[in-house]
Amino acid sequence: MDCEANRRQIVLMLCGELEEAGRHGLEAHLRECAACAAALEEERRLIRLLEGAPVLEPSADLLAGCRRDLRAALQAGSAERRSLPSRGMRLWPAWGLALLAAGFAAGRLVPGTGGPGWVGEEPSEAGATIANVDFRDSDPRTERIRLTYDTLRRTALEGTAGDPRIRQVLLDTVRRNRNAGLRLEAIEALRRHADDREVRRALLGAVREDDNPGARLKALEALEGHAAGDPEVRGAIVQALLRDSNPGVRVRAIDALKDTRGPETLAVLRRLADDDPNDYVRLRSAALVGEMLPQEVR
Repeated sequence: MDCEANRRQIVLMLCGELEEAGRHGLEAHLRECAACAAALEEERRLIRLLEGAPVLEPSADLLAGCRRDLRAALQAGSAERRSLPSRGMRLWPAWGLALLAAGFAAGRLVPGTGGPGWVGEEPSEAGATIANVDFRDSDPRTERIRLTYDTLRRTALEGTAGDPRIRQVLLDTVRRNRNAGLRLEAIEALRRHADDREVRRALLGAVREDDNPGARLKALEALEGHAAGDPEVRGAIVQALLRDSNPGVRVRAIDALKDTRGPETLAVLRRLADDDPNDYVRLRSAALVGEMLPQEVR
């Protein structure tokens, strides 16, 4: 089953309308497909949004009109419904619930519809999905950034990474954005703020998990001054030395340990100096081992 067919099954699974065999197949696909797993999370987010929103009671006129239209549709389509197999009939409640939920959600979220919620208000970024980040301008000298992004509507911000709202957008970009170029820009904007706990956590995540070597390298640069005083940073750098497949990232990790002393670090560097497949990594490791050892031990 392809991704499009699997995504059609997601709503059925969340509504409890998917048969066991189909559910097992979909769950296996979701474990392997990041795009479909993201679609599942988006559907769950919509359900949470609907559950947390105020109950909107339909008017008597709206209910009467819906009943009238439903009665006419049932009468007109009775022959077609009788020809449908029983399994197809079981799918109707789920689709009806999904469409009804989407309709009421649109009524609450779209300005000017008369429902409660965000009408005429500034939407909050807290808990909202930030998408389509675009860096319009940045000045390394002043650290000033100008960017735009989407939540419920397009938003523009201007300031530095020290501003809480801008910092939150940058952190979200580092952690979740699929565009490697945008992640690189966000890491660059945050590099002077690694003293902040959340920033450091995002940079550590990039070192360990980002699939782009340029992003991993930039994150290492930002963490370089914290290796001596933070065991978690030191551990992430050592793991990059041992496991990262990119020689440039391993060299940058060696440089990040130049102010660090300790038997564990020395043992890792000696191992790289002897065994690393890259000539330059071996040379840089050996040079740093020489700097760390006392003169008489060399």
